[in-house]
Amino acid sequence: MARSDTPQQTPMMAQYHRLKSEAGDALLFYRMGDFFELFLDDAKAAAACLDIALTKRGSDGGEAVPMCGVPVHAAESYLARLIRAGHRVAIAEQVESPAEARKARGSKALVERAIIRLVTPGTLTEETLLDSGSANWLAAVARAGEEWAIAAADISTGRFELVACGPGELQAELARLSPAEVIAADKVPAIPTVPGKGGFDSHAGERALKERFGIATLDGFGAPGRAELAAAGGLLAYLDATQKNAAAFLAAPRRIARAEHMAIDPATRDSLEICRTQIGTIAGSLLACIDRCVTAPGRRLLAADLSAPLTDVRAIEARLALVQWLHEEPIRRTRTRNALKAMPDIGRALGRLVAGRGSPRDLALLRDGLRASASLKAELEAEPDLPDLLVALLPNLAGHSALTDCLGAALVESPPLDASKGGYIAEGYDAALDALRSASSDGRRAIAALEARYREATGVAALKIRHNAVLGYHIEVSARHADRLMAPDSGFTHRQTLAGVVRFNSPDLHAEASRVVEAGAHALAAEAAHFEELTVLTVASASRIAATADAIARIDVAAGNATRAAEGGWCLPQLTEQPCLELDAARHPVVEEALAQEGERFVANDCTLGLNDRLWLITGPNMGGKSTFLRQVAIAALLAQAGSYVPAARAKIGIVDRLFSRVGAADDLARGRSTFMVEMVETAAILAQGTSNSLVILDEIGRGTSTYDGLAIAWAVVEAMHDQVKSRTLFATHYHELTRLADRLEALSLHHVRAREWKGDLVLLHEVGDGPADRSYGIAVAKLAGLPPLVLARAKSVLAKLEAGRDATGGIAAGLDDLPLFASQQVEAPIIDPLVEALTALEPDALTPREALEALYALKRLAADG
Repeated sequence: MARSDTPQQTPMMAQYHRLKSEAGDALLFYRMGDFFELFLDDAKAAAACLDIALTKRGSDGGEAVPMCGVPVHAAESYLARLIRAGHRVAIAEQVESPAEARKARGSKALVERAIIRLVTPGTLTEETLLDSGSANWLAAVARAGEEWAIAAADISTGRFELVACGPGELQAELARLSPAEVIAADKVPAIPTVPGKGGFDSHAGERALKERFGIATLDGFGAPGRAELAAAGGLLAYLDATQKNAAAFLAAPRRIARAEHMAIDPATRDSLEICRTQIGTIAGSLLACIDRCVTAPGRRLLAADLSAPLTDVRAIEARLALVQWLHEEPIRRTRTRNALKAMPDIGRALGRLVAGRGSPRDLALLRDGLRASASLKAELEAEPDLPDLLVALLPNLAGHSALTDCLGAALVESPPLDASKGGYIAEGYDAALDALRSASSDGRRAIAALEARYREATGVAALKIRHNAVLGYHIEVSARHADRLMAPDSGFTHRQTLAGVVRFNSPDLHAEASRVVEAGAHALAAEAAHFEELTVLTVASASRIAATADAIARIDVAAGNATRAAEGGWCLPQLTEQPCLELDAARHPVVEEALAQEGERFVANDCTLGLNDRLWLITGPNMGGKSTFLRQVAIAALLAQAGSYVPAARAKIGIVDRLFSRVGAADDLARGRSTFMVEMVETAAILAQGTSNSLVILDEIGRGTSTYDGLAIAWAVVEAMHDQVKSRTLFATHYHELTRLADRLEALSLHHVRAREWKGDLVLLHEVGDGPADRSYGIAVAKLAGLPPLVLARAKSVLAKLEAGRDATGGIAAGLDDLPLFASQQVEAPIIDPLVEALTALEPDALTPREALEALYALKRLAADG
């Protein structure tokens, strides 16, 4: 027989490779006893990410096997770090005991293992792996013909949405959801995705939805289109593949019509820093500034409201009426908020129970939360003049008395998180369980009595009866007393000798220990059975519990918004279908809050956009507050349509269908885009997608290129916004030449941010006034920034010459009034005497003696050269 030189693979490594092939690109957590082990490349990646030791174990194919591991009891904390780093993790658990393996396949049989779950960013349910204040969306993107759709699910709470959208709306919808994970059958343009697990087919999606929800027709779901069905199919297939035999919690899907909420593209979300700042933090965002919620579901819902402001006036007014009801009565508001503070996160507790990852503590959270919600209902019902939205929500707060009574009788007050050790079923709930516990307790008391008797019989006062997982109950004495128990007629049997101690057993101890262990094991089994029964009972009410969680969240958001409005002196906005926007004494809430912390006051400003002045052209110096003013107007519209009061003295806002913000400069080097390219791409999107019901804020369009190119682009964009798009628009610029457009664009209105120079210093007033600015004050701002005096003096000299040339030629915008064709202007460069220029730049009082001498030599050289 020919002998192979290829090293043999051990059974364990063969099993590992089989499971790894199933896990694919996910890291494989391979259960070995009390550890999850990682091998080969997985070990290298995990050790680097987790900063744990990388060791070696045996060999595989003749090569040493890199290995690292994490304790099973602490696995969640390590999982959290891996998931945050962008990894997916496959959990391979032992699915049989060593005894079962030996019985089935012999004494040296390897314990069978199987992947029981694929942990990915979008499929988390564990409390320690999730941000309590943020939804955790998994989004599936699919296409059918020219139609695109998104199916999104947050299995930690059961929310399930279907959204049909055009290709140009896909990024905006994903930005609204801010999903933790996006899956697709094929690559989606400009959207990072991970491969799905099949099912991206409308017929497969229809079958999967019907099977999942046990229905014969999808008419009750609003008859989803082909793209929505394909996306749903991909989503459900992915959940089946990642959750294995566990059931992901999903409520019936809700079809979201794109027109139901204000469209906000990713660039606008970043610019306005709605839920996160541009560096990715919640702190400093609009969400952090206005969040006064006292429950985790409330915080998640507030983020959703801000991400998707409504466009239906009646729906917005229903939210506002609830906020107003709580705002007008501080005592009512305080009582409601105090009641809400007692509410645990019942939505996520339910999600864990449905997924089979719940604990006795989750059952207790539901017990306490559902009781508290019923109490809140009774308290609110006693109030007068309930708003319509609250009347609709109140029935969802009650109706769980049978479940809470059962959970109340079954569970101890504070159950443990770990069900494996028991102790969570209340005494008196099950007489048989009580008897088992009593037997176990009696046995432990008998063992304690036995310990005292053995001490007296042996004369060893330090004799102890101990317990561990290997030996069970045993007798332990110090080594110097061991001889007394070693005697043949002592009645003790030697079990183990360690450094300093010797361990023994005895017939009496064995008998009592057997009774304790047997009773304890039966008690744990009885508790586990009760836990399963209670979980099944709870999951049967999942849809009603989820509705209660949603009602609690909506009331919390309203109470929080009312609280924030009272703190800031905000006003109740008036909504209208007319394309107008009127704000008196409006403020930017985030900037105002930051200034207040420094003891400074925010300068409020008015804004009126109507049919005759729907396009404001705003000029003035940098740092004068133009960008803040633009953003605060956009934020006012966003807050109003989200159902919040507005930081202003008065607000009348016509419904905004799309919100655009092109403010600030940023590049996108990863995609090969310069700052100017990004600016132009975003401007192009506004011109293509804006409507007469949109709100657009634009800042410094055209500043990323040459003066002539920039002015030409800015000029054309202003005209297009006025004549074609016709949106309500705020356009801030340093191109003063654009003010000439006011002579022929009837809906263009000129405004500026005020500034004054006082004794050589620039004073920024942060006030918005009518008419154009007299100048840009750029050199004054440069002085504030700390530019050297010589540079400032030189800049003043150059500016004076440029302005003289502009006056002589009519300025760089001369002839633009004759558009559509630009008149050709050849501006002859002024002749500059280098010696005069250098003398003008000198600041004698600012020179040291050495600098003055060097300047004198420099002037002499210039004179010689001339």
